[in-house]
Amino acid sequence: MTIPSRNRRVQRRGRERGMTMVEFVIAIPVALLVVFGIVQIGLMYSAKAIVNEGTFVAARAGAFQNAQLDVMTQAMTKSLIPFYQDTTNTNAITRLSEALLHAKLDAEFLHVELQNPSPAVFEDFGIAGSGADGHTFIPNDNMEIRDRNYKGPKSGLTIQDANTLKLKVIYGYEMKVPLMKSVIGAIMCGIDNGVKGFGSGNTANVVGGDDCTNYYSKGRIPLIAYATVQMQTPAWQAEAN
Repeated sequence: MTIPSRNRRVQRRGRERGMTMVEFVIAIPVALLVVFGIVQIGLMYSAKAIVNEGTFVAARAGAFQNAQLDVMTQAMTKSLIPFYQDTTNTNAITRLSEALLHAKLDAEFLHVELQNPSPAVFEDFGIAGSGADGHTFIPNDNMEIRDRNYKGPKSGLTIQDANTLKLKVIYGYEMKVPLMKSVIGAIMCGIDNGVKGFGSGNTANVVGGDDCTNYYSKGRIPLIAYATVQMQTPAWQAEAN
């Protein structure tokens, strides 16, 4: 028995609608993930700019206050206020105060590291004296007439380089876009199914542990920034704990 051409067309259209629905169901989740990923990358780009600026501000604070780590950490914490503001609060004073408090409470995700002057630099150029409140300090006066050819045996730096403050900051930025915490965490650290893939089991030490433990598993992504400025005051050696 021959099926009328009209019925064949109806059956064909039905099959096409079914295929279109299947393609739609498959494509929409992928498209949403792509859109969410683009939005998250844009937010991360803005966040990186804030961290970069904050790192420079913290380095400048250290340059004027004897390269003290606590001073630079405080300055960096204040620079993170934009991440914690409640934009629905129209009172600027309380909004900023609460944001600063939240930034301080989030201190486990902020790591400020003084890379220079290093302990080796203090071994080469450090001077112990009462003029620096009892601290061992690196002189930074008369830089233009100090020997530029002599390099310390421990650090390999000149006195001019010893007076350059280098700061490294790692901030665990919280991902805000839906699904991105899980997706990026899986990409960077893998899904724990017994197979160590996609970086799962990474052992790079960052703030006492690896990135997966300290950041990705907590919905964070580490943003790293560096700043280099010239010391404006003598650097003081940190006291041993």
